[in-house]
Amino acid sequence: MKKLLLIPALALTVFLFLQATSKEAIETTIIAVEFDNEIPAHVKAVIDQKCYGCHNAESKNEKGKKKLDWDDFESSRRAKQLATMAKINETLIEGEMPPAKFLESKPEGKLSPEELQTLLDWSAGKKRAPKQ
Repeated sequence: MKKLLLIPALALTVFLFLQATSKEAIETTIIAVEFDNEIPAHVKAVIDQKCYGCHNAESKNEKGKKKLDWDDFESSRRAKQLATMAKINETLIEGEMPPAKFLESKPEGKLSPEELQTLLDWSAGKKRAPKQ
């Protein structure tokens, strides 16, 4: 009688073990896709054209480099990137970038509504590319 109960218990244990193993593999795959550190090409184009000049490791603008260094951003951990993206989003919403003083001498540095929206969407975590 005890042998009859042992077989179903063993089968149930094996079944539960296999379920747990396959679930971990699926979750690992989802996490790997979710934390992609690459900046999308359409966002990178705006950054390169409008932001990178003041916010890079070689910039003479010490204040801009201190606030945000795009070279450092790309090599930083995901948690730091997310925190920086939140600050970028807040700064853009408040209209603090590009600074008014900078735009007085370089009006071509002003973000177009489309460029602003691209940066806002990206910094808020939206990953879609603009419609072509």
